Amino acid sequence: MTRHPLSKNHSYILLSINPPCTDALKLRKAMQDGLMETFGITASGTYLDILWIAESGSEVVIRLSEKSVHEYLSFFSLLVT
Repeated sequence: MTRHPLSKNHSYILLSINPPCTDALKLRKAMQDGLMETFGITASGTYLDILWIAESGSEVVIRLSEKSVHEYLSFFSLLVT
C-alpha cells in the first residue's frame, strides 16, 4: 500500500454508517440530499469525494474542500444529536 501525504487544501472525515452501505454513489446521494433538505439547493452541490469505504460498509472516509467543511460538520452534528 502506497501512502500519500494528505492535501492541506482539503479536510478528511471518517464517518460510521448505520445501516452499512458499500455503494459510494448511494452514500454520496444520501449526503447531498440531506444537505439540500437542511441548507437548500446550493449546499447540495458542495464538493465531496468518497475516498474509502470499509468492506463491511460501516465506515467511510470523505474528502471536502476547506470551503465546505463547516456546512458538512453542521449537517453531521444534526444527524448525531
